Amino acid sequence: MKPITLDLWTQFKFLSSLKTNPDHSALAWVVSSTNLKKDLYESNIWVMDGEKSFQLTAFNQESFYVWEDASTILFASKRLKEEAKSIGTDFFRIRIDGGEALKAFSLPLPVTGIETIDEDHYLVSAIADVKHPNYHLYPQAKREKLFAAAKDEEFFQEIDEAPFYANGQSFIVGQRSRLYRYTVSTDRLEALTPITFNVDDWTLSDDKSQVVLCGSPAKALAPLNNQIYRIDLSEGVLKSVTRGKHAVYRVLEVGSRWIALVNRRQSYGMNENPVFMDVDLPSGQMTLRFDPFYSVGNSIGADVRLGGSDLMVVKDGALYTVLTVNDHSRLIRLSDEKDDVIVYDAAGSIDGFALIGDRLIINGLLGQQLLDLYEIDERGATPLTSFNTKVFKDLYVAKPQRVSVQKGETTLTGWVLLPEEASSKSSIPAILDIHGGPKTVYGEVYYHEMQLWASQGFAVFFCNPRGSDGFGNAFADIRGKYGTIDYEDILDFTDTVLEQFPMIDRKRVGVTGGSYGGFMTNWIIGHTDRFACAATQRSISNWTSFHGVSDIGYFFTPDQTGANLMKPTDYEKLWWHSPLKYASNFKTPTLVIHSKADYRCPVDQGYQMITALKEQGVDSKLVLFHAENHDLSRSGKPKARNKRLTEITGWMVRYLKP
Repeated sequence: MKPITLDLWTQFKFLSSLKTNPDHSALAWVVSSTNLKKDLYESNIWVMDGEKSFQLTAFNQESFYVWEDASTILFASKRLKEEAKSIGTDFFRIRIDGGEALKAFSLPLPVTGIETIDEDHYLVSAIADVKHPNYHLYPQAKREKLFAAAKDEEFFQEIDEAPFYANGQSFIVGQRSRLYRYTVSTDRLEALTPITFNVDDWTLSDDKSQVVLCGSPAKALAPLNNQIYRIDLSEGVLKSVTRGKHAVYRVLEVGSRWIALVNRRQSYGMNENPVFMDVDLPSGQMTLRFDPFYSVGNSIGADVRLGGSDLMVVKDGALYTVLTVNDHSRLIRLSDEKDDVIVYDAAGSIDGFALIGDRLIINGLLGQQLLDLYEIDERGATPLTSFNTKVFKDLYVAKPQRVSVQKGETTLTGWVLLPEEASSKSSIPAILDIHGGPKTVYGEVYYHEMQLWASQGFAVFFCNPRGSDGFGNAFADIRGKYGTIDYEDILDFTDTVLEQFPMIDRKRVGVTGGSYGGFMTNWIIGHTDRFACAATQRSISNWTSFHGVSDIGYFFTPDQTGANLMKPTDYEKLWWHSPLKYASNFKTPTLVIHSKADYRCPVDQGYQMITALKEQGVDSKLVLFHAENHDLSRSGKPKARNKRLTEITGWMVRYLKP
């Protein structure tokens, strides 16, 4: 069979944003594709109405939409040159039963969410500036003047808050997520939350009379906790519902109840798996409804996605949600009759789902296939779309071979991908790939970089060490233990793979990983020289300098390391867990990949790594991406993604296939 090529991913279609219409009779989603020549992604809305699927929009920039009614979609787009120069959001309306898209209205702010209240009113969330809390009321001439002034002042940035930037969003100082009510007939926005408040998530009640939200007062140092609030739309007044030291992620109306997804942070810090709690709005009392043990949502890693879908859906008085269970996704139903009813255990990843009548439709990475829509019933998963079915025709796609390692009562799981021509008598190089997080997880889904390397003659192996998601809180909890039990797990897995697959040449094994995987790659080369080469990506190298420079740094570092730079007695612990402390041991030829706009693991971490490697005389190179962020490998611009994978692959070929 033919090998997978490096740029094959540019032929993939990326499905996201599955949403049903209000009566659950039709389904819409977004299909994105790569335009390598323009170095961007193009997105359009598709619809399934009955058994018929068709493309609804064709302007190549439609990815943000909502259903207005059973046959009408409202979507955001920049279709006019003069509109593209503003910070506002332009909405168009289109019917799924025919006709052109017509301009609906324009809102003067960057809109993040919108929902219909009635024919003349919409509930809107948007980003507001504390310096101009009434910007939405300014006349157009004044807005244009401010827009021009902002362009003239791009040469500096004032910072008086922390965090002060967000990965993929640039600086967020003075920005607030705010709720508004928009009246179409008067073309007027009314602010429902004060500029001193930040909205995290919101839900409009079924009867459209109130909005229930989670958020917190905005402060110079952003709080870790938030609360539940409500606004009676007849009054327009923000009222507090709960008080506590927890973090609320979602609040949804399910039948006659309000249910919140809450991280109580009782025993496992900021990454503790959330639970579902019933909320009594009048009293603010919350009672435990359901503890799923597993994490809510989908944390299965992959590099073949672009965008996501809501993984919580309410239908017929029941709440449907996705969990990450070990190495796969599980869809469950919570209802008054019984909680934790397993609806579907996927052989892979559920990236979105929809309930159309009695039909369950998922957007999934199943087996080694790319994203497509499937109908799930007693027969299994039946494909409904074929956006990606022909991509792998006549190509070699390696099948993951499961490897388990028993460590006391703990079982570690992982996989090996072998080249097509591998045999027990051959001698082949190999690459260990370490996931990020650390609270994410590998599963049996298609991973392009790994399949590329398998096609190029490498064995590729990867695992879920302690710290990974999918196995409960205790397994994921490595706070204060970075570089200890997780390092042992990864090396024990490596030893097991080498024992079970004797065709792998022990002297020709490389290691790579990104984010936490980059941290662990740095840690590995400071503690062993058993690997022939390494490629560290978007990594942490020094916990003492990480504090205060990451968009999650001021609270992430003390939570994860168990030490705080603000406490002099904690410095040694921070330094002990820093790979840079062990730079005198660096001998492994190492490629460093980093992005200048990475605000999650800022670029100084990469600078320190390459400097230390050079000081030790290690063959090394830093490849720096100027306009990319922490998500380079998943959603970076196409040319940058190709360059990244070219560099890593070339480094492995250079040292493992001389």
